[in-house]
Amino acid sequence: MLYDAPRGESTSLLMSDATTILVDTELERDDAAAAAVELYRRLVGEGSIAPLPSNPSDPCFPVLDDPLFAESGVRAIGLHASGHRWREDGTGGAVLIDGGRENGIFCPYDGSFCIRCPECNQPLAPGDDGSEALEEALAVWCEAPDSAYVACPSCANWTPLTQWRSPGHDFAVGHFAITLYGAHVRSLTGAGADHAATLLRHRLGDLASDYAVVFARG
Repeated sequence: MLYDAPRGESTSLLMSDATTILVDTELERDDAAAAAVELYRRLVGEGSIAPLPSNPSDPCFPVLDDPLFAESGVRAIGLHASGHRWREDGTGGAVLIDGGRENGIFCPYDGSFCIRCPECNQPLAPGDDGSEALEEALAVWCEAPDSAYVACPSCANWTPLTQWRSPGHDFAVGHFAITLYGAHVRSLTGAGADHAATLLRHRLGDLASDYAVVFARG
């Protein structure tokens, strides 16, 4: 099943069902858990997020007194690593362990999205003529990500699924991702990007500002 951000329970913390997901499309699967843990420890150490998730079944970490996150409308943060899940460590913090439903596919729950061929810019969506290769690549991604290639029905080039981008910011695949709960942070897309957006990316470890952006609903 296609999957974006964890579906959180309705709480007073999450004032909006809008979510913005930053997806590292380049990081190897074996390195994703370390990246998530490093960012968790840094944000907790800075006092930016709470050490315990607000919803153990779909963990997200509440944002504390952090002006940068507050300015962006971000109320909680989710940290995702393929094949891993968060749980309480028994000492007032959280630990990332093997297992869970994280598969590194980020898109709407109904599976509706449109992406473009990185070679010829041809749009492609599930259900389109010639989309069988896309649907097969999505299935392959969950088992053998390095083998997930898509054949473009227009130019016939085979390119990695990770290189296909969504003009509407409704799809990306990657083994490490960060969900910002509470807002669609449009400035992160580069359209009207400002200094605050750059600072936000850097705070989250996206120093090259190259993580893909996906907008979803919580």
